[in-house]
Amino acid sequence: MQKTILIHGYAAGVHASIFRKPFGEHSGFIALDEEVKSGITKSFRWSKNISLSIAQCANPLQYFQLYRDEELLTESPITQSTHSEFLDCSNATTIICHSLGCRLMIGSMNAHGIPESITKIIFLQGDVSTSASITNLTIRDRIINGSLVIENYFCPWDQSLLASAMLHRTNRIGLMGWDETGVKNIFYPLLKPMNLHTSPLRDREFLRSLI
Repeated sequence: MQKTILIHGYAAGVHASIFRKPFGEHSGFIALDEEVKSGITKSFRWSKNISLSIAQCANPLQYFQLYRDEELLTESPITQSTHSEFLDCSNATTIICHSLGCRLMIGSMNAHGIPESITKIIFLQGDVSTSASITNLTIRDRIINGSLVIENYFCPWDQSLLASAMLHRTNRIGLMGWDETGVKNIFYPLLKPMNLHTSPLRDREFLRSLI
């Protein structure tokens, strides 16, 4: 039985020539590799799997197109249904989502709800518009009565989310927080590595505290 489900963000399935292989079972949650191998946590894989040549790696349009494709995947009824079925079989108590994975989680739980066993959902650097809302009435009731806790970790200097905000012309919940009923917003200072957006995924002490 998995205690925690991990929902990765953008580009987890990219094989970028000699520069990067697709993420393994941890799906980018590098600091929880041991927990994934032991079965305490498990990843839900939803990304698009692609291989890029050296020339393609140097073309920014490749990454932009992948981002657009994966945005559509998070909104796909098929992806959301598969995600819901995965949760139903997990018996997990906690879900940790990162970046675009937060968008998938919100869409999935609005459409299908979540199992009663889930008592906490954590959003890390969510690439989700601040105008998004939780529309599933059962989930809203659980948030209000305290049987479901939702925590949203944010940081205003996340360069990836700043780019997303400019692209979409809307703020992101991972930048300034989410004004949604019952959601607890928590500031997490992004300090390293160069790609600050993935900083929480490398912080073992922090992630261990969440599971």
